[in-house]
Amino acid sequence: MKNSLFSILIAFALAITFSFSLTSCGGQKTEQTEEIAYACPMHPDVTGKKGDTCSKCGMALEKLDAETEMNHEQH
Repeated sequence: MKNSLFSILIAFALAITFSFSLTSCGGQKTEQTEEIAYACPMHPDVTGKKGDTCSKCGMALEKLDAETEMNHEQH
């Protein structure tokens, strides 16, 4: 009796765990999030993450968008 009850509880726990793993965070996302790039406005070659400062002048790094990155590459 104890073994069958224990087996049922284990099976139930595994089923619950499996179902949550499939639906966590609203299911699988089809889009991958892009990593946000930050660079110094005066020294675009200095990059980092949010909150970093430029190693050359000490200015706060600013968020870059795709258009800004393209404009710097065109120079």
